[in-house]
Parts: sequence; structure tokens; C-alpha cells
Amino acid sequence: MTWQTQDISEIVEQIPIGVAVTLPRGTVEYANPCLCRLLDVTTAQMQGADLAQFRLPANTNLNLEIMRLLLEDKLWQGETKFRTGKEGSRQLLESVFPLRDSAQRTTHFIHFLQDLSAQQLAETLTSLAFHDSLTGLPNRNLFADRLSMAMAVAQRLHGSFALLYIDIDHFKRVNDTLGHAAGDELLRQVAARLRHCLRGIDTVARLGGDEFAVILDRISHSGLATTMVDKLITACSGVYDLAGGSPRITLSIGAALYPRDAGDTDSLLKRADAAMYRAKAAGRDGCFFAEQRAAPRYSAV
Repeated sequence: MTWQTQDISEIVEQIPIGVAVTLPRGTVEYANPCLCRLLDVTTAQMQGADLAQFRLPANTNLNLEIMRLLLEDKLWQGETKFRTGKEGSRQLLESVFPLRDSAQRTTHFIHFLQDLSAQQLAETLTSLAFHDSLTGLPNRNLFADRLSMAMAVAQRLHGSFALLYIDIDHFKRVNDTLGHAAGDELLRQVAARLRHCLRGIDTVARLGGDEFAVILDRISHSGLATTMVDKLITACSGVYDLAGGSPRITLSIGAALYPRDAGDTDSLLKRADAAMYRAKAAGRDGCFFAEQRAAPRYSAV
């Protein structure tokens, strides 16, 4: 049997979304197994009950508001808390649509109810997997994905971009003298400044510790990259107001351009990382490009 020939009632019985069919004033004429599981009640307890009785607080007026909107051909959707079992509760996303007869008279409402707690948990786990919990920036996993995507797009369009490796100078000194809480606050403030001065098409990530990375999209030559780097250094260098002190912070940055400096992600990362360490060795508070051999701070060959 294909899904086209399967009875629609069998599909509704199996889908992982709560479904209820009610009369316009809220009396339940049908509830699928998923809804009964969500509310921890039996089919018999749902049949003939007023759906408003399961909402917290019980809200008959909400049923009337839903009916009024749907009779005006307006969609109703909202987050509602439902009573479960005897003492529990569950936050559900509820969408309601009218069911009409052949004369276009509204005879019933159909309610679709989705468990927000499960959805929010999934969203939280996804966020933790791809975002840094301290700064909210993309983490190393998401950054690797963005870098691969930027390279694929550049290859297809014969374009280019710049990759920056950024390290906070003397970060350990801040942790040692002001404490780890101040160090965490410094990371959050640097992240906010980086995010604020970048374009919407760029990506900034925290790779771990005091290391950040930036993808500057659509950078065709080192001169344009230099302008962006100068902007980042100006925005992020200076005195930071932290608990216990106000240290002056500078950055060391290494930059590499695709495809000029490397043709794959691993090589490009290594070139930018090596350039950042050369900036540190040259006295910190500046930037080296991958092809730069010596001093002036922003010049690239």
C-alpha cells in the first residue's frame, strides 16, 4: 500500500504530532494517540471533554478568541501550557485551522499540538554542538563547516576570501592577575567587538582559549584585507573595564588569502596560524600576512 492509498485516519493515528478535532466551542470529538501521550490521559478522558479544561490556567475565553479569528479566516497559533496527568504540565505549540462543510460553514476546528520542550531541547543541543557557550559565537565545529562552504562558493564563482587567526596578547596575564572570571568577561567583550565591526557576510568564531578566527568573504586582494584588519585592531585594542582592573588589550593576527596562499582548508588554516605566530614574535599588537617576510605591520606581498 502506498501513502496515496492509505486511509488518512491511519496517518493521523501515527504522526508524532498531537491532533485534536473539536467542535467550535472546544468539545473534543477526536484526539490522536500522540496527543493522549503528550497530555498523559486516555482516549476516553479526552473524548467529549472541553479542550480548555486541559490548558493552564483553564481558559474558555481562549477558545472563543480562536473561534472568532478562524471564522474571520485568520490563522491562530500560539504557545500554550497544558495540564498533563494529575499534576504535571507541558508547553505546546498549538496551531488551529477550521474544518468546513460543502456549504463552507465551519463545523469543527482541527488542532495540531507540538511538544515545545522536546523542540527546545533539540535546539539547545544543536546550539551547544555548534556554538561557544561563553561568547555565543560559532565554535570550531561550525567554523570548519563555514570555512568549507566559503571555499566551495569561491571555487564555483572564481572568487576569493581572507582567513584571519586572532590571538589576545598576554591573555594569561589577565587570568593570573585578575582571575578567570575577568578573563571570561574579556573574551565576551572581545567577541562582541569583533562581531560588531564585521560585515553580515563575514564569520567570526571562537576556536578555544583566547583564539578567534574570522572569514572575510569576498576579499579580492590583500589591500582590502588590510583595511578590514586595521578596523578590527582599532575596534578591539585598548582598555577594557573588567572586575578588578582595566587592562590594555592588543591583538596578534595572522592572515591568509584563498586561493593565493593555499588551495585547501587545512593548508589555509596552517598558513594563517603561522602568520599569527610571526606577528607575536615580531612584538605582538599587529598583523602578518602569510606571504609577508618582515616588518611593516600591515604590508603584504
